[in-house]
Amino acid sequence: MPLPDELRLCGLRKVYGDVVALDGLDLDVAAGQCVALIGHNGSGKTTAVRLAAGQLQPTAGTVTVAGIDVTGKADVPEARARLSFVPDTPVLYGDLTVGEHLELVALAHGIADHGAERIAALLAELGLAGRRDFLPGQLSRGLRQKTQLACALLRPFQVLLLDEPVVGLDPPSQQTLRRLLRRAAVRGAAVVLTTHQLGFADGLADRAVILDQGQVADAGPFQRVVAGAEAARLGLR
Repeated sequence: MPLPDELRLCGLRKVYGDVVALDGLDLDVAAGQCVALIGHNGSGKTTAVRLAAGQLQPTAGTVTVAGIDVTGKADVPEARARLSFVPDTPVLYGDLTVGEHLELVALAHGIADHGAERIAALLAELGLAGRRDFLPGQLSRGLRQKTQLACALLRPFQVLLLDEPVVGLDPPSQQTLRRLLRRAAVRGAAVVLTTHQLGFADGLADRAVILDQGQVADAGPFQRVVAGAEAARLGLR
């Protein structure tokens, strides 16, 4: 029996004045699947995940999260409780330490009573254990990115959206993130990530969608798409 779609984007379109940022994206992601949105800067990748995360409202089309239609709705608690989002730039509180960020996430999502062990494990796995008492201003770009990733992975979710998650991460940290994302998918999450680094997505993503100037240039199994004519035409490999 096929698994249910945790994320469904139908005819998703976003227009800013005369600029079409995204033009008719259709995407279904089932539990346990990982999809990579690839393309150059300005191709529509970030617009797509921000629309899916509810950060933007679509000009047309629909967004469904875990069976809940969230299109045009500013806040749907049932859907927000199921979706975790990592934007392309870390968003952290300047007066909270790394550990306090994670403790706040655990408290907000009702896992504070049993979150301490999970927090310690994530800090260790992401190389943040020695930075637990550091403020964001004391961290490098890569360490701030790791902190944001830890917050996103700590909370419960059925859908995980990540926008260029490897920016600022060194190769060993990228491998750690690949392992964490595989684990999330194995546990049943629907994972969507944007990236221009095909090597990171290789072996992680089941499918790929190439976006070019807001339109889908190719979509299908990851290996076929990245080896295909559109990936070559756009210089993605």
